Amino acid sequence: MDPTKRLLFWLRVPYAADVVLVVFGVGLLLSGMPVGWWVLVFAVVRAAIGTFALFWIAPRVIARRQVQKPHSRG
Repeated sequence: MDPTKRLLFWLRVPYAADVVLVVFGVGLLLSGMPVGWWVLVFAVVRAAIGTFALFWIAPRVIARRQVQKPHSRG
């Protein structure tokens, strides 16, 4: 697998975990447990960090890899 595709895959996977956390947090809130708010805050922070990594850090890493190893033309 191409390293760039692998990097993007592993940066996107945590969003599935964030969705699970949101569902879990909402379930806790609906059952009357206020700890659900903390679960939702945790999910939002995780999603924000993941978005930062996906749209800010990843393009720079990919660009650096392309500069170090140029594509061959043939």
